Amino acid sequence: MEERKRSIDDLLSDLGVLEEAPVEVELKELGKEALTRGPKEVLEEFLVGLLLRLDPAYYVEIRQEGNLFRVEVKGGDLGRLIGKEGRTLKAVEYLAGVVLAKHFGGEYRVVLDAAGYRKRQEERIRRMAEDAALTVALTGEALHLPPMRPSERRIVHMLLKNHPKVTTESQGEGEARHVVVHPRDPASPGAKREA
Repeated sequence: MEERKRSIDDLLSDLGVLEEAPVEVELKELGKEALTRGPKEVLEEFLVGLLLRLDPAYYVEIRQEGNLFRVEVKGGDLGRLIGKEGRTLKAVEYLAGVVLAKHFGGEYRVVLDAAGYRKRQEERIRRMAEDAALTVALTGEALHLPPMRPSERRIVHMLLKNHPKVTTESQGEGEARHVVVHPRDPASPGAKREA
């Protein structure tokens, strides 16, 4: 087990993620190189380096939309990369964000997807929000949705923001934080008024 941990540490230090003294020297040198390379090149180099060590069949397609990088991982065993409930995918996305932040500050964001997992999750959240809005509009009673990650809660809030019959709010702390869909007060400014 110790040997496996050491090899993961070696992998991360090779990619410039760990904060040990020899790596910092390496990062400073990489930082100078990063100034001549753009964020897309730095991101691609990190992801390709990491993914090749996990499975040589993986490859990436990167699209830049302003300060947002949308990365699609293809090839290989994508289920393994996604992990249980998307945790591995989220962890790799986090590491990619850390690498960009080390080289360019916090101005760039990374969204990582594999096998359309993120799109399917987003569609599932959208359907859940629409069903909740319909239920609340029909019953007039608030509905508590299951706990969600911040990005998922944001989808619900944005989707129902201008809904004429419901409004949303987040409640709870930490892992239990969730969205509550409430009936909209007919006198509130966002509600449509009938003449």
